[in-house]
Amino acid sequence: MKKLDTEELVQEYCRTRDLSLRDAITVQLSGLVESIARKFIGSGEPIEDLIQEGYLGLLNALDLYDPGKGVKFTTYATHLIIGQIKHYLRDRGKIIKEPAWLQELNSKINRVVNELTAKLGQPPSIPQIAEFLGMTPKAVEEVLLTREVFKVSSLDAIEEDDEDEWNGYDLEKLPVQAVQGFNLPIEERIVVESAMQRLKQIEQQVLHLFFNEGYNQTEIAHQLGISCNYVSHILRNATQKLRRIISEEEWIDQQRMRARAEARGDFEARILDPQTGLYSADYLQVRLREEVQRSARYNNAVGFAIFEFVCDPRILHSLGELAIGELLLQASAIVRQAVRKADIIGRYGQAMLGVLLPYAGEHTPAVAQRVYDTLTEWLQTSFSASMAARFDVHYGWACYPSDGTEYEAILTLAEQRLSIHRTEQKFAA
Repeated sequence: MKKLDTEELVQEYCRTRDLSLRDAITVQLSGLVESIARKFIGSGEPIEDLIQEGYLGLLNALDLYDPGKGVKFTTYATHLIIGQIKHYLRDRGKIIKEPAWLQELNSKINRVVNELTAKLGQPPSIPQIAEFLGMTPKAVEEVLLTREVFKVSSLDAIEEDDEDEWNGYDLEKLPVQAVQGFNLPIEERIVVESAMQRLKQIEQQVLHLFFNEGYNQTEIAHQLGISCNYVSHILRNATQKLRRIISEEEWIDQQRMRARAEARGDFEARILDPQTGLYSADYLQVRLREEVQRSARYNNAVGFAIFEFVCDPRILHSLGELAIGELLLQASAIVRQAVRKADIIGRYGQAMLGVLLPYAGEHTPAVAQRVYDTLTEWLQTSFSASMAARFDVHYGWACYPSDGTEYEAILTLAEQRLSIHRTEQKFAA
């Protein structure tokens, strides 16, 4: 049988609305979605979330595409995928999230510019700012260039502290020339520049000549009056040291950001389940609420399903959290094979998985049944007979709008159906 290309599959899907065709199109265009999502990797959002939003845009394109308009589907889908990701980023406030270390550095430069402007009676030059801060002029230029990158999408998002720092001289008028460096994003070059300051002078010289100027080891040895072996030794040790410094700073920054988020009670600190690394129940509920709101705007449908691994409570207790977490982690990989890439899987309870199914609508029961069958087969074939016999899988589902117009109603009904399925299985046994 001749294999249809994407455009032909789309034409057939528009005519039949066959879900198997939609899945096939999604698989064929997975590369397109992921390549577009990677263009937004500097946004600070997890690449997995960007890809998921991209798939939502692709599914929306499939539902809205009109072949009669004469536009190729891939062209149409590209616009909707980009639009969906941009909409997702706008919902989170900033087009690109500014790292904490860069926020602090910008604040320092703001204060120094105001102070030197008052002292000198005119805006300071880049070298004057660099000297005051103990930085290189190039590093200061790079920081100032990032102001265009990290723009806030809404003036309402500016905090009072930021407004105080901007009083006085307009930083946008500082004479910043475009600079060339080795091929790294601006923010990464600033990180490297900062870490370089912690190396010995000879290490900085060797790295600069090798990576920035492009000299080989023999030429570096001749310039610095040292042996080639010593240059090789410095390159090896200095790059390892630089990698360690950057890793430590990133780890410290992550811990500082997490501590601040937890202190403020920010939701971002609770996105992942600490035991498994899967999305948490809190995150699933927030995303379900967002999907219901989006579905209401665009007249779409969304489903939600819960899968529970049930066994004797004494066995569950004896297994411990670590073993249960590992079971859920393996189960989530099995579920991933039975659903679309756009669907979101997370831990919903002690021994439960939740699956958010955007655009599934009335197909949610069929998807839930398919996942249930897949999990049941997995338990029977991947574990010993005694181990598999200990566990049963139960599931419940609900969808918007047929089962409710609020996300709380969807969750409640899914849990009720889970309970009913558990009771039915118990009586059947």
